[in-house]
Amino acid sequence: MADRFISETIYQIFLSSPSYHRWHAPISGKIVKSYIINGTYYSEPLFTGTTNPHNNHTHIDGVDIVTAETYLTFMVTRTVISIEADDPSIRTVAFVGIGMAEVSTCDITVKEGQHVKKGEQLGMFHYGGSTHCLLFENAVNATGFPEKGGEWNVSVRGELVVVQ
Repeated sequence: MADRFISETIYQIFLSSPSYHRWHAPISGKIVKSYIINGTYYSEPLFTGTTNPHNNHTHIDGVDIVTAETYLTFMVTRTVISIEADDPSIRTVAFVGIGMAEVSTCDITVKEGQHVKKGEQLGMFHYGGSTHCLLFENAVNATGFPEKGGEWNVSVRGELVVVQ
């Protein structure tokens, strides 16, 4: 199914430790695929050349945080849940849960073939900070994402995006 999502819209967000760590269906539809990809535990990319000129200590700036999330998306334990939408204009949406840092458990609570309603629980992380992505299929016009760099959480089952 990966070719359906190449060069298309991906929405990725960070969840801090006190954030809510259960996943809910972003759309109503049928679970097409659900699986876990085992990965490393507490892995971080090495950064070079990111020193603070005032005290010569290394630091991670906003660009490096994006690099770290990209790295973690490929290296750590993650889960993939693909949902074929009831609304044909939405097509298929893929959720990817990525267990960052000390998170090594991705717990899926739905089964392939199961129908879910928007807002229904799909699964959860166990402890700690993490990130997750929503991937939209080719030719799906997804707009209205929360502003980049926001320092607040979207309400549980709150609106993330609008598909035109």
